[in-house]
Parts: sequence; C-alpha cells; structure tokens
Amino acid sequence: MVDASPIVDGCETGGAGPTLGSSPEERAVGVAIGCSVAGALVKFVAGALTGSMSLFASGVDSLGDLFVSTSNLFVVRYADRPPDEEHNYGHARVEGLGAMFEGGFVFAAGTFIVYEAIHRAVFGRPSHDSSVGIAVMIPILAMTVGTVLHLRRVARRTGSLVLKADALHYLSDVWVNLGVLVSLVLVAITGLPVIDAIVSIAIALFMMASSFGIVRAGFDVLMDRSLDPTTVLRVKQLLASSARVSSVHDFKTSAGKIPHVDFHVVVAPDMTVGEMHDLFLDLRAGVRSIVGPSARVLMHADPGAVGA
Repeated sequence: MVDASPIVDGCETGGAGPTLGSSPEERAVGVAIGCSVAGALVKFVAGALTGSMSLFASGVDSLGDLFVSTSNLFVVRYADRPPDEEHNYGHARVEGLGAMFEGGFVFAAGTFIVYEAIHRAVFGRPSHDSSVGIAVMIPILAMTVGTVLHLRRVARRTGSLVLKADALHYLSDVWVNLGVLVSLVLVAITGLPVIDAIVSIAIALFMMASSFGIVRAGFDVLMDRSLDPTTVLRVKQLLASSARVSSVHDFKTSAGKIPHVDFHVVVAPDMTVGEMHDLFLDLRAGVRSIVGPSARVLMHADPGAVGA
C-alpha cells in the first residue's frame, strides 16, 4: 500500500497566522460592534425623550447585539489561529460554539420581547409623542441594513460561520427596527399603543424561528456534518472520471469554514511517487474548484492488482 497522505496541504497550514485586527472577519465584526453602540445610544436617548417603551426595548436589544458581537470578535480571533501541537487541525470549529451561543441569545431575546409585548398589551401604556422616535429610527434602520449587507459579503468571501450567523442576527434587527418604526407611525396616526405590542410579538416570533437555523448550523460544524449531497456527488464524479484512478473508496467529507475531503484511490501498482504526487495535485485542484479554495484534501493511494 502506498500512502500519499504526507503530501497533503502541509505547506499551507503553517505560518505565523493572521495579525489580530487585520483579518476581514475581525473588521466586519468591528463594523457590527459600531452599529450596536450607535443604535443603543440613539434609541435610549430617544426613548428617554419620548417615553416610548418600544424604543427602550429596541435599545436593550442593541445592547444584546453589542454583547454578542464582542463575543464573536473573540471567536473569530481564536478561529483564525494556525494549527499548533495541541490543535493539529486548527481552531476553526470554535465557530460552531459561537454560532450556537448566538442562536440561543436570539431565541432568548425573542422570548423576552414576547413577554414584554404581552405585558404591555394587558396592562396598557400611555400614548406618547412618536415624532422623535420616527426621526431617529429611519437612519438607524438604514445603518442596520448596511451592516447586514456588509456581513453577508464578508461571510461569502471568507466562509465564516460566525459572520453568517451575525448577518442573520442583524437581519432580525432590521425587522425589529422596521417594526418599531411602523409601530411609532401607527401609534402616531391612531393613538393606540396596543399596535406596538402586536408588531413586537410578530417580530419576536420571527427572531425565535430564525434562531433554530443558527443553532443547527453551529451544531453541524461541531458534529462534523458532511458536505451537502449535491457537492458530494460532484466530487465523487470528478474523482471517478480520472483516467489514472481505478476506483475510489473510504470517501468522507465534513463542512464548515475549512471543509475536509478525505478519500482513498486505487492506482496502477507501478505508479511512481512523482506520478502519484502529480495525481494528487490535479485531484486537489479539481476538488477545490467544487468545494472551495479553503478545502483541505486528504488522499491515500492503494496499489491495484498486477495486470488488472
């Protein structure tokens, strides 16, 4: 049996690693933190001036965003650390924990909003002047939309699960801010504070539903869930189409920020080490064209029967 595994990706996993504060993920999280700080300050000030409970509740939600994004900054920095003696495959899986934590927080925030909305509807709140709230929520809504678009763009480019979860989290904030804005407008028109409670409950239910997807994505990373069936089929077809490969077996994959593709190939028994190396490079390039440039490819070569 000939083992080609030692040639796999070894030259690409070393190095000093990224400098803290220099990675696209960290800069994107920094943008999210800035959005949270600005949103919380403006909403609390506007809430104090107008007496709007919905603005205060939204300000609390922004404080929660700040807490989550600050935690994500730690997760991103830790995930970007290069492999070491204790973590030979790197630290990227910590993003699974970060995503599960964020999903749990989104669900808890949604539960709190439902409670507060029902409490407000049952006991009632006095009407208030909504004009200041409307004036401040429009730029806050635009800023949050811009943050979501930026997080999504960086998440697609880097494959970061934490940024993907953060983008979904801030998307829920877009709906929260939009709901607050609509509520303020309707309360100003009708003078009925109960509208605020109804809109808040709808927003909270959306947040709680979205949190399940975040938690599941993080759990899948921690549990080494395989790549999606379509991608797996394309990779298998690529390997089987090589004229230098007789058959493929022990095929395994895992998804995440750094996907893994592991397989055994049966090759001609007289294939030289150099030819095997070239075969691996060709197959790795093909796999990465399907899975992504960050994929880690592991190949083990088995000699076929003589004369087969």
